[in-house]
Amino acid sequence: MQPVYLNHLLIFLDAETYRSIGASGFLNGHFACSEERTTHDQATGMSWTGRYYYGRETYFEFMDPGRTSWAPRDAIAFGIEQEGGSEDLAGRLERGLKRDITRFKRKRRYRDQDIPWFWTVDIPRKEDARLISWVMEYDPGFLDHWAADLPPDKPGAGTASIARSGFLTRYRSAIGDALPGRLFRDITSVTVTLPPDEADLLEAELGVYGYVATKMASPVERSADDTARLGPGTDDDAGTESSGIEKRASFRGPDLDIVVEWSSRTGGPAGAGADRTGSGAGADRTGSAASGPFGDGFGITEFTMETQPVSVTTTHTFGPTCSLIVDRTGKAAWSFRPNAG
Repeated sequence: MQPVYLNHLLIFLDAETYRSIGASGFLNGHFACSEERTTHDQATGMSWTGRYYYGRETYFEFMDPGRTSWAPRDAIAFGIEQEGGSEDLAGRLERGLKRDITRFKRKRRYRDQDIPWFWTVDIPRKEDARLISWVMEYDPGFLDHWAADLPPDKPGAGTASIARSGFLTRYRSAIGDALPGRLFRDITSVTVTLPPDEADLLEAELGVYGYVATKMASPVERSADDTARLGPGTDDDAGTESSGIEKRASFRGPDLDIVVEWSSRTGGPAGAGADRTGSGAGADRTGSAASGPFGDGFGITEFTMETQPVSVTTTHTFGPTCSLIVDRTGKAAWSFRPNAG
């Protein structure tokens, strides 16, 4: 069975937090190779704007809620590096999940042309899902047309494979940003907190991908001090504030640990009242993302990274539910839990 890797994480922010991240000299000039860009897909009428932070094989993006044409919800984008593998994977998902799976070719607008970009294998989810996912298989001809005029001596020029590393090398080269001078290397784990039905679906999806359950945990209590641990899934959380977590499980993939938390909380930073409306989670999602559920404790709540070592550990806060800890040992962790700041 072909490996299913992480391609990237997508996190929606509120407008104020997005502006704070965009104004950070540390993030955008020191932490990672980065750019803000708007992508258009003429075939579907969709467009999205975000800040992108590129590593060696994985990246993460923070979405601008006012300039993205689908409902705000976090996402895990997986990737495969075998040509034609998405068709086989779609069939295995249909059999394993016993539901229809959508496979379609995504195109990207570049210099007034719609260039085939990647195959998407999409799992339909309910209208108010807090997390969506898909699997990407890059089109081998995409880089022949996108930034094709890069000088031959530029990193990534002439890339022919569909490996994630080749695409990211080309992306970094196109924006003139060099990886050796930045701290971020790759994402190593992600924690998602979901209602039980969504967590059950993600668990089944990871099983089809071959991810192995490594730990099952009993219900836990979580304190505000536990919002930015630098490793996946611990069972010794202590505190006075209930997390609403009924169960926690860790899943190990070829390059990523995924911690899934089953939460009975109804939403909102304090556990109630979050707006959970929105349009559907497929390729035809439309509508304004100007407001959304960011910071209510659902979706992607943490992720950790490998970085270059630094001399001292630092904490960077970008909003009441968004912070980054960069550890001197070569690890870093984003937290998006309530009271993260």
